[in-house]
Amino acid sequence: MFSLRNENGKTKKIILIGITVFFILGIYSVIAHGNEHFLGSFEKWDNDDVKYVRSAWTLMDTGKLTYHDVNEETVFIMPGISYTLAGIMTIFGKTTGLVAFRVFQVILEVLSLMLVFFIARKLFNSKVGIIAFILEAIYIPNLWVTHVILTECIFKFLVLALVYFTIYAIEEKKIIYYVIGGMLLGITCLFRPTIGAYPIVVLVLWLYKKYEFKDIIKWTIVVTSVFALVMSPWWIRNYNTFNRFIPCTLSSGNPMIQGSYINYDANIDFYPTEGSDDRIEQEKLYMDNVKYRFKNYMLRSPVKYGLWYFVEKPVILWGGPFYWRKVYSIHYLIAFIQHLAYLILGLYGMYFIFKRRKMEKGNPIVYLLFSLCLYYTIIHIPYVTFDRYGYPMIWIFTISASVVLEKYFENRKIQ
Repeated sequence: MFSLRNENGKTKKIILIGITVFFILGIYSVIAHGNEHFLGSFEKWDNDDVKYVRSAWTLMDTGKLTYHDVNEETVFIMPGISYTLAGIMTIFGKTTGLVAFRVFQVILEVLSLMLVFFIARKLFNSKVGIIAFILEAIYIPNLWVTHVILTECIFKFLVLALVYFTIYAIEEKKIIYYVIGGMLLGITCLFRPTIGAYPIVVLVLWLYKKYEFKDIIKWTIVVTSVFALVMSPWWIRNYNTFNRFIPCTLSSGNPMIQGSYINYDANIDFYPTEGSDDRIEQEKLYMDNVKYRFKNYMLRSPVKYGLWYFVEKPVILWGGPFYWRKVYSIHYLIAFIQHLAYLILGLYGMYFIFKRRKMEKGNPIVYLLFSLCLYYTIIHIPYVTFDRYGYPMIWIFTISASVVLEKYFENRKIQ
């Protein structure tokens, strides 16, 4: 599953050189320049990264999970990032721990490179795998993302691991893979709740693979049980703190309101939101605002809002690289051109995969790439979307692009 034993010497050499160079570049960069890449201010606490750091510090000092207010328990964020930061800082200290966390992210990115290779090899072949590995290794935002104290790097690694075990679970039908899959789904959800409906993708693949109904029920029970076991401490904490069952967070209202404004311009069809000092009550008021906007603005201008939600927002999600500051003096324009090339080749690759699958009656598991891309797009459409949220899934386009490139190189060799 994770072996390179059957790979030829050239493949092993490329992988060894790739992970070594990436690791060295990543470690040097985060140690030398890591603190230059904070997106927020420790005086104003005005961005997610500094708020995550403060949340971890408060967790270490008081045992309470907070976010906006250090004196108030929160259900605005999932606990994964705060607990991970707090755990690393407990070992290395509150300041040095930030450097250690960035080093940890470099290691995760290296492991992600390997997972991209393994997934591409499993879905297609080793040639596609090594091309995907190279494309992923030279993708500029992968170096930059290790600098920022956000969930993107961890989430990407966990999703890759989840997808890899999903492939084995569906093909091998062994309980160990479904147990690990359920565990990974729960852990990933503790960082980003948007992965919570991922089983829909698995269901689609089950149907493509013509799973019997009894097997679908059996594996659903296994995955659900393990997922619930992983999530149960979070559920219990939320119930004890807020006297209600909260499966993930209560923070979708405000991003839904912001996401409902065309081009994120609140001057277009503005409708004010009532305020409340109670954050849970405020969440309800946010949702009331969204419902009002849907009935009074969106339904009355379906074309305008349809274009915004189903065309423009997906473009915003996928259209640019998550590369907000320079690393190794590489200009944004270079990263953008590279990103655009990956997208174009990746989209063509998905079309090519569909076409070849129908012609050759190949393994339907290859639909995983398209299904996951579609799922991730749909799940983000109601909210604020931007390149940061698209970053953890860019590897889908990388692998799809590699299928096209592998075919191109094969054709050139034949000629």
